[in-house]
Amino acid sequence: MPFFLFKYLYVMKILNSLTDLVLENSLTREQPYLYKVVFSSNDYEDLKPIMKVFNNDLHQLFKFFDRVVPNVGGPSDGELFLGRIQYHWPMEEQLRYTIDALGGMRNWNNGMVDNDLMDEYVIDVYLNDMRYIHKNEDGRIILELLPGEEAEFFDGGYGGNSVDCNEVAKQIFGDGLEWEPYDDVDSVENLIKDLSEENYIKLVRYIGIEFQNEEVDAWREEFDNVREDNGKVIITPSFMNGFLPDDDSSRYSLAVLIGNTPELHDIEIEIGHAYSRAWNEVVQNQYYTAYYNAFEDFLGKPIGDGITNTYKNVMNPTTGREEWKNVKVPVKYFDVTDRARAMIVRHAYEIDSPDDFLGMVQEFDMNTLCPAVDDYPWDDDEVNDLFQDSLWDYL
Repeated sequence: MPFFLFKYLYVMKILNSLTDLVLENSLTREQPYLYKVVFSSNDYEDLKPIMKVFNNDLHQLFKFFDRVVPNVGGPSDGELFLGRIQYHWPMEEQLRYTIDALGGMRNWNNGMVDNDLMDEYVIDVYLNDMRYIHKNEDGRIILELLPGEEAEFFDGGYGGNSVDCNEVAKQIFGDGLEWEPYDDVDSVENLIKDLSEENYIKLVRYIGIEFQNEEVDAWREEFDNVREDNGKVIITPSFMNGFLPDDDSSRYSLAVLIGNTPELHDIEIEIGHAYSRAWNEVVQNQYYTAYYNAFEDFLGKPIGDGITNTYKNVMNPTTGREEWKNVKVPVKYFDVTDRARAMIVRHAYEIDSPDDFLGMVQEFDMNTLCPAVDDYPWDDDEVNDLFQDSLWDYL
């Protein structure tokens, strides 16, 4: 038998079956058998007698009701079928079978479902049961995050770092990064070499003014030609002018003076502190930048901020006991429409237990943000620029 003839006979058989199902008892005006089965069903098993006609595909059944027999001026019979699933079928099956009726996960992932119906019968159902997330008047899904909740998107592991990313995130998005300063600084000779011309000349004049006419124990042989009979060197304007003009030789001599004269030891210390501060601030900024960028890449920038109510454990000043109290706290708003829609439909199909947005992120192991941050400055020039700017905070 030719294939086209076989296909034609198969299609006619299906059409005859549908005709029987839909038109049965039409003369007595009784509800057709198909309608009786579908709109009295309380679970998928109740549909078994008719599903073979629809190739055991809920989506085919839905399309038959939605397109073949639409209701004029009201919801289609397809939508009424979705309502039957949602309000009469077992709660743990409702959303999964609703998604199957709308086309299933494959069609959803390929953008081949009715988005309005998916919103109404799946996504909006979830949103109604989730905390701190809602649809605005434009239909965008808005997430509210309380201060510090950004850390929940970061992994509790190390991710190639020497620190726990979640713990670091709690500090960065909380009260501030706990930091153990790195105190190993470069030699004073190299620090003097790195000074800008302006700062070098300013340092020479600073020493000349602060120690003018003082005797210091500059014991290095480089200063034998100006040494007094008592072995001391007097800081005079002419002596300090010997460190000018600014060149490599003058800078080396000034570094020798500062690094080998007890009376100038505090200056050496403070120059080191200025460099250490610059070095540490640059590395800390690397952490802040990496973590904020990772979070922004995942969730985007906030679209606004405001105030919301939440419960916090606060100390009662009268009783001295901690109590849960409704308080107002600042909140940031994020537009998470695309990510939330994708996650909610997947969550509804695989788990079917409405949760909050953060809970879904964690259940899908999407809280894996863990940026790699080097505990060494990426840019030495940035350290040097900050060193130049902060030097005179210490001198």
